[in-house]
Amino acid sequence: MSNINISKMKKLIIFSLISMLLFISCSDKKVIAAFGYMNEKLEESNQVLAVRNEIFQQVLNSKIEEEPKRYKTIKERAERIESISSNFYNYIEDLKDTIYNAHFEQGDDRTDYIKLSDSKYVDELFFTSNGTSVDGQNFLDEITQFKQNIASALGRGFASISSLVNARFRIDDIEGRNDKKIPWLNLKFEGFPAITSITNLSQMQTDIQLVQSELLSSMISGEFERELALRNFVGIVQLNKNAYLQGERVKGKILLGRFDTSVTPENVIVNGVKVNEKFLKEGEVNLNFRAKGIGEHPLAGVFTITEEGEPVQIRFSSSYSVIRKYRYEGSDPANPTTEAPVSNVPETPAFDETKVRLAGTIRGEFGYLRSSKRTLMVSTIGAVHFDSNTKYKAVSFSINFDGKRKIKIRGNKLDDRAKKLVSKLKKGQRVKIFDIKVVSSSGGRLNNIEPINIKIKN
Repeated sequence: MSNINISKMKKLIIFSLISMLLFISCSDKKVIAAFGYMNEKLEESNQVLAVRNEIFQQVLNSKIEEEPKRYKTIKERAERIESISSNFYNYIEDLKDTIYNAHFEQGDDRTDYIKLSDSKYVDELFFTSNGTSVDGQNFLDEITQFKQNIASALGRGFASISSLVNARFRIDDIEGRNDKKIPWLNLKFEGFPAITSITNLSQMQTDIQLVQSELLSSMISGEFERELALRNFVGIVQLNKNAYLQGERVKGKILLGRFDTSVTPENVIVNGVKVNEKFLKEGEVNLNFRAKGIGEHPLAGVFTITEEGEPVQIRFSSSYSVIRKYRYEGSDPANPTTEAPVSNVPETPAFDETKVRLAGTIRGEFGYLRSSKRTLMVSTIGAVHFDSNTKYKAVSFSINFDGKRKIKIRGNKLDDRAKKLVSKLKKGQRVKIFDIKVVSSSGGRLNNIEPINIKIKN
């Protein structure tokens, strides 16, 4: 083969490679543009869903105004879901802005999607050489917290909504090739163009809107009340007596009853005494009184509920036994001695404070918040119980500054060290207040409190 032919062949190969690269580059541009257009459609859809949800909310509000007592529980749940969803939606919107701002100067056209074709910024935001970054873990924590908050707000009932939330916001590891598990965050965001990540975030916002839409629709249609009625049946064991001798036949009944959290009792009378309204909860009356002398005591009365706008009285009758307390002296349990009456037994709280779900608060607000540096420096940290609205004062907490530095603080306000670090923060940077500890009314320390996420606004 002549040198001329070899030269021609080299030129042909080079031309082919250049053509292939140009084709791939052109294809990539089309893919990037396609994701951009998809994101535009999702954002337009989110605006339409927001308008539809507003209309649903107005219809629900009109029903609440017509029958406020009947819809009291529904109103409270709707307000909580709206707050939880709005906080999470805004968190995702801020995350999208962060990605945009890393690729565009102020005033640039954000539809110039070719500027969003690299994955470098998102990779550095969510991942490190060792795995998930602080910001990446915060993102996962926000999703998990959203699911938990929705489940807490829904309570019993709304099975279809609970299923929708779990399906749309599943972040479990996904099985890849050779049965190898791939973390959800890596599968969705690692190595993809920035516009792909933005589109994924917009889809999450659409899912948030759909959850609200489904919930409001079910509340308006009465589906919630029907579903709750079916789910709240319980078995009630009713024995002929409370104590039996060994070998004696145990007789009684198992009855079918219904526990309805959609109704709050009113005007409850127990043994002739009116129960304080603070002990009237959704579908129940919490008892809280000192036991009388030794023996059997009646426990009977009546409570009122509103059914289709009319008061309905429901009577109940039971009893309780009081027995003598014993304590053991020495090592011989066969020789008990009677314990003297105890006069300083603390009252049982209206709810079990060791098991409740609490949210951290700053200025009485919780969730994902915006704050100025000056306000943050003087604010008080605490916690609130969602259902009872009981407020607690923090005795200690930890604070993380933009994912870079963490300090632990005693008390319920920022100390001088924290204030100094806050003063150095810039607009858009984030502060997370977590590991909050408070003291219950019985003196015990409560933890596992939901954190507070703050974005500095100026």
